[in-house]
Amino acid sequence: MDARLFLQAQEQAQYCQVFSNARRILILWVLGKDEMTVSDIASKVGASLQNTSQHLRLMRDRDILSSRRDGQAIYYRVVKNDCLMDRKSNYEQKLVEKKT
Repeated sequence: MDARLFLQAQEQAQYCQVFSNARRILILWVLGKDEMTVSDIASKVGASLQNTSQHLRLMRDRDILSSRRDGQAIYYRVVKNDCLMDRKSNYEQKLVEKKT
């Protein structure tokens, strides 16, 4: 087997592992093209700060998210915008329906 092909398969498996958790997908949808603090993300997805931080760290380690520190706050944003963005519209639609 071609070594390059195998490396691509390993990378794809890592992405699949990230997307196997519904909370992580919600985090990606909430972030979209925006940048948010950990506490804002946790609030929007209905999770604890600790749990949200763990998910964010995993996605950052896999180069799906990037982070920056501003004082005490840590901001996250999606680096790979093509990850699930076509599904984000479904999430936004549900939020609009829920408000009305």
